[in-house]
Amino acid sequence: MTAPRMEDLYPASPAYLSLQPLRIPAGWVIGWNTLSTDLADPGSAPGGSSLFNATNAGRRFNIDVEYRPEFDPAGAFHLTVLYQPWLRTERGRRLTSAPFALTGEAETVHGFETRAYPALVQALEHWIARCSVWEREGG
Repeated sequence: MTAPRMEDLYPASPAYLSLQPLRIPAGWVIGWNTLSTDLADPGSAPGGSSLFNATNAGRRFNIDVEYRPEFDPAGAFHLTVLYQPWLRTERGRRLTSAPFALTGEAETVHGFETRAYPALVQALEHWIARCSVWEREGG
């Protein structure tokens, strides 16, 4: 008899089953996601400085979710939406060949704080959808 393989066991694991379902359209790269349906329980106080991070390089947006202060039941979720302007040539044209990277020129276009996990999930999905089609600057 062979031992079960990790890839066969993971879909039934609590770590997988408790992941927060999210609507994420094409174009996003998820850097990390530790959002869990367990966080909806009042009194939960997650650790880790960042719980979720996603980037849409084509639209130049980055979305980050933190819980601050860490492990503090009185803490709050913080959602931050950053926009990184396109690098430009001397003539003002976009440098579309330049890789996406957040720099000191990144603009905070939205910040949101809540202690209510359902409100966080709603705001996160809203901003992912909005940033999927939003053009901050012309060509």
